[in-house]
Amino acid sequence: DTAWLRQTALQLLDEHRALGRRPLDVHHALRRSLLESLLLRLANSPDAASTGASTGGTGRKDTYARFTDALELHFRELHQAADYAELLGCSVRTLSRAARDATGKGAREVIDERRLLEARRLLGAAQWDARTVAVHLGFTDPANFGRFFRDRTGLTPAAFAARDTTTHP
Repeated sequence: DTAWLRQTALQLLDEHRALGRRPLDVHHALRRSLLESLLLRLANSPDAASTGASTGGTGRKDTYARFTDALELHFRELHQAADYAELLGCSVRTLSRAARDATGKGAREVIDERRLLEARRLLGAAQWDARTVAVHLGFTDPANFGRFFRDRTGLTPAAFAARDTTTHP
């Protein structure tokens, strides 16, 4: 199983890095499929039951580490702390406490910061337009994305993109 797990993890990483090389819906479907295969295999491996039983309770550091791993994989589709709490099998309160202990910020703020980081990357270096970034990050309306971005950066997405191209030709 180790060789298969390693190969699948490498394929998942390769697909994650392939953003923009194929249609977005195909890219997401491939990533989702690879991740589901990997997680199913891991969850049903003989080692999974024994390691889970020996650790007892997972601490807040472990909860936060699992949260950041899940966030990295799902920030485009999952936007609520409750979504991640359900995915991790904990309460929103436990998740928020773990995030606050690790970062000084609640789970929702950590989620928003990850989405903002991706928006900045796509608007800047990748030179995507705001409407495409909004769809990619799961915003139902480009105007909502514009408000989200402006509230956190003080700039509209277009102004940020224009500023970034003038400072990094």
